[in-house]
Amino acid sequence: MEFRNLITFSEIAHLKSYTRAAEELGYAQSTITTQIKLLEEELGVKLFEKIGRKIHLTLKGEVFLKYAENIISLTEKAREAVGGVDIPRGILRIGIVESLCTMRLPELLKNYHMKYPEVEIIIKVGVCSDLRSMLKNNIVDLAFILDKTTADPDLICCVSYNEPMIFLTSPVNRLAGKKQVTMEDIKDEPLIVTEKGCSYRNIFEKMFQKSGLKPNIALEVGSVEAIKGFTMSNLGITLLPVMTVEKELKSRQLVGFDLDGCEFNMATQILYHKNKCVTAAMRAFISEARG
Repeated sequence: MEFRNLITFSEIAHLKSYTRAAEELGYAQSTITTQIKLLEEELGVKLFEKIGRKIHLTLKGEVFLKYAENIISLTEKAREAVGGVDIPRGILRIGIVESLCTMRLPELLKNYHMKYPEVEIIIKVGVCSDLRSMLKNNIVDLAFILDKTTADPDLICCVSYNEPMIFLTSPVNRLAGKKQVTMEDIKDEPLIVTEKGCSYRNIFEKMFQKSGLKPNIALEVGSVEAIKGFTMSNLGITLLPVMTVEKELKSRQLVGFDLDGCEFNMATQILYHKNKCVTAAMRAFISEARG
């Protein structure tokens, strides 16, 4: 039973797609099809079935998945023990929110790669809720999120530091001259928000829910740079991490304001699953992130 076939099986099971699994693993789709066929022949059972356009695990496949993932985990531990725990090498999969990927990760990765050139890094960008799910499905090794600090019994937070947030508007917006803004002031303002599942979006929605108001969402955008551009064009107000708009605030392309009665604490956090075999590459990255 080839180890790479088990990895392919696990990836398809979690992504529910041969095409996406091939992309993630860097194989041709015909290669992973052959790998699964060989695995099924060796086991004497069908592992997947296609119903409509979707791929599903068979009952036998669901049973085998648990064993396959145990084998993968034990193999990683064995390699770590034999290969030397102090030498970071191999693949490190990092899930990260877009704002941190743009602002925090480049310098961190530059320093990390200079120290540990034998580590190949795979980056997956997503919203906080998706990244937590990726950790729980072993799609990423570490997740770099920006959210309120919450306890999840399945996840371990190894790095955490406060991340200031700021409400923003265009300099020509009527709110730009106000030092203190109330919910009454913004109740009819168009809002530019990130996609669902993002922590900033959740803050907006909870603010309005608490006030008994309905948010006037004008634009839903998955890119921080696009949100900044739309806000500068006075298409609405928004909420972003201060680190993403320092240049625009200094040049007065954007204006920040305080919202009366709105207090929240956001933190940049690095998480991993409690059952994850922590590799040397992971430990080195965590150490680098801690500074």
